[in-house]
Amino acid sequence: MIGEKIKELRKNSKITQEQLGNAIGVSKMAISYFEKGKKSPGRESLEKIADYFGVTTDYLLGRSEDPELNAEEDKVVSEEGKNIMSLIESLPEDERKKAWEQLEMYVTYMQNKKNN
Repeated sequence: MIGEKIKELRKNSKITQEQLGNAIGVSKMAISYFEKGKKSPGRESLEKIADYFGVTTDYLLGRSEDPELNAEEDKVVSEEGKNIMSLIESLPEDERKKAWEQLEMYVTYMQNKKNN
């Protein structure tokens, strides 16, 4: 999913994998791996890609269909949150989905426990 969005944004911008890699400080091969889903970009690369194309990281991650940056909706994420996101996003796609589901279930459980 992330790879498809990166490739779409890159092609719409009419730039090569090498040009994008140079712009964000990674190799052409890394961009190729991102686009093919062989490797997920880490938090830093994800943020650089989002900044380069002027979209949100949520859009790249598939959490939002709206690519536009909106300062009012921009949420500050704690350093711990960023680290967790980076760890999960570094997993293969099938494991990544399971990890997000498990995290969501755990947070819901803790919220319910707190409210009861």
